[in-house]
Amino acid sequence: MRQPFPVSELARIPLFSEIDTADLRLIAERVRTVTARKGEVLVEAGDLHRWFYFVCQGHVQLVVSAATAEQKVISLVSAGQTFGDALLFTGRPYPVSVIALSPVTLVAIPHEPVLRLAHHSPGFALRMAGGLAQRLHQLVSDVESYALHNGTQRVLAYLERLAGGGDDGPPLRYPVRVELPTDKGIIASRLSLKPETFSRVLRRLSDTGTLTVDGRRITLMRAPAAGQGLL
Repeated sequence: MRQPFPVSELARIPLFSEIDTADLRLIAERVRTVTARKGEVLVEAGDLHRWFYFVCQGHVQLVVSAATAEQKVISLVSAGQTFGDALLFTGRPYPVSVIALSPVTLVAIPHEPVLRLAHHSPGFALRMAGGLAQRLHQLVSDVESYALHNGTQRVLAYLERLAGGGDDGPPLRYPVRVELPTDKGIIASRLSLKPETFSRVLRRLSDTGTLTVDGRRITLMRAPAAGQGLL
C-alpha cells in the first residue's frame, strides 16, 4: 500500500505553508513523488494532465516545438518553483513539453483537492492568484525584452535576476557569483538568442571587465557601465 506523502514536507512548499493540517492531509493523500533522469520528458505538449509540479531538486525546461522540430525554451524552472499550476483553472492540455535538464525530484500535486481547497479558502486562492500574477508579470517583461532589448541587455538582465537582483530585486552588491542552471545553448534559446550570440555577448562583457566566466560559473564584477547595453 502506498504511503501518503508526509504532511510536514507538503507544508514546506510555499504555496501550502499557511494551510491547516487537516486540509494538508487531504492533499497529501493524493500527492506523489516523481524522479527523472536528465533529458527525460516529464510532460508532452497536448497532454491533458491533471497534476501540477513542485521542483524539489534539479532543473526542468518548458519548451514548444515547431513543425521543423526546432525547439524554443519558454521557461527554466528550478528547485523551489512550480509549473503547471495555471492549468488548474482552465482544464486545458499542457501547451508545452517539460524536459528534465538534470536529474530531478518533483512533487506531483493533483488538481482536484487543490481546487476544493481554493473554493473554501479565500486566503489560499489569493495566494495562488498572487503567484500566477507574478509569473504573468515576468512573461510580459520577457516579451518586452524580446521586442525592445538587444542581446547584451537581455543577457545582463538574466544574470542580474539569477543573482537575485533585477527590476523586482534589491540592488546587487558586487562582485556577485552566479551559476548557470544549464547549458549555454538552452539559456540562449530562453533569451531568444542564437548560441553564438550569447557566447559573443559574454566575451564582450568579459573583455570590458563587467564579468568573468569560468564554465557555468559567472562572476558579475560591477554594474554595467552607462551605454554598455548598446554593445
